[in-house]
Amino acid sequence: MTALGFWPVFRREMAMLVHRIGGLGYLFSGLLFPMIYLLAFGWGLGSAVEVTGGYIAYLAKGMLAITVMMNGFQQTAISVSAARFYFRTFSVLRMSPVSDASIVFGIALAGAVRAILAGAAVFLAAWLFFDIRLLAVPGFVGLVLTAFCFAAFGVAVGLSIRGQEQFSVIINFFITPMTFFCGSFFPIANLPEIVQRLVSLLPLAHTNALLQADGWDGGALFSFVVLALLTALAFGWGVWRMKRYQEF
Repeated sequence: MTALGFWPVFRREMAMLVHRIGGLGYLFSGLLFPMIYLLAFGWGLGSAVEVTGGYIAYLAKGMLAITVMMNGFQQTAISVSAARFYFRTFSVLRMSPVSDASIVFGIALAGAVRAILAGAAVFLAAWLFFDIRLLAVPGFVGLVLTAFCFAAFGVAVGLSIRGQEQFSVIINFFITPMTFFCGSFFPIANLPEIVQRLVSLLPLAHTNALLQADGWDGGALFSFVVLALLTALAFGWGVWRMKRYQEF
């Protein structure tokens, strides 16, 4: 990957994002899902779930993790697959004098920025309405890593699927289970031990661990290392798929 070779790709993706953000519907649709969950689960289960700092604060961080994951992965994967199947513009990008790694990095970086902006909007709403504390350093670092991890994963999936029905398989069997079992709604310690071990292999579990951490203790450092490794794997998979790119 050449120095700043990704920049034209990143600018292209960000220009499309700015065009979409122009409508208020894009902003409010991104806020609607996490805020409904925050209100419904916060009011409905807040008194039943005992966590340090209160359940609303815990759930707000979980919604932040889910928002970053969904925006990083889903929007990036849809953008890449749509450019392949419908607009037929991805082949033009492949013919540009930019390395495969730079293309993947540029698209993933734009997806990460999009995810962080969506997460910032959700956190701002939670801070205004529920008086949520600002994130500690591990939480902020975890969000940035998560945004890039799932954006890179979205690039890889967008390059791998042969049709939109395969995209639904990824959502149903990978993204949705992470949404509910990786500590966003309740502590992972509440799960059976075998499920805890399986969940510990998934990136969102370590995102939530970093978000809930107050400092760089042993658990936070471990989650950072695992999340960084998973991010590198997702990026590597994206580059590998790019090198073997086929239009159909």
